Amino acid sequence: MEMFKAIFDAERWASVPFGFWAGVMFVFGSMVGSFLNVCIYRMPLGLSVVSPPSHCPHCKYSIPWFLNTPLLTWLSLSGKCKNCRAPISPRYFLVELFTGLAFLACWLRFGRLSPWLALVYALFLAGLIVATFIDFEHFIIPDEITLGGMAVGVVVSFLLPSLHE
Repeated sequence: MEMFKAIFDAERWASVPFGFWAGVMFVFGSMVGSFLNVCIYRMPLGLSVVSPPSHCPHCKYSIPWFLNTPLLTWLSLSGKCKNCRAPISPRYFLVELFTGLAFLACWLRFGRLSPWLALVYALFLAGLIVATFIDFEHFIIPDEITLGGMAVGVVVSFLLPSLHE
């Protein structure tokens, strides 16, 4: 517990400009959004979110790391697969952008109070984003999200009493 207090000490984080951390949170949120896209596509189908690596749903082209940059790759390829040129849904771009903006908003609202609090709220919003987009497409919310979210919520609530203020 002391380790978390030391890592997320607001004074330590304040030694680096607030705007820098805002940019970091946006980029980190976009990266999380990229993973959320994997969850949104695979979880309702009962597929692993870990394996196989990211690939085109049309031609199964395995996407190399340098073509897996959130937001930028989708824009640079005009929303198409590099290999077969099949269209890639704008949802991928929107989820990455929305998650990046959600993380940025959490940082702007809670970052000065507690970086730990900003991160917890950002991850909570990430759970809501993945649940919402799965529900939009399939009219379900997988148990891994609801039950897992409840368990994580209880643990985090215990570890971070400032959530109760």
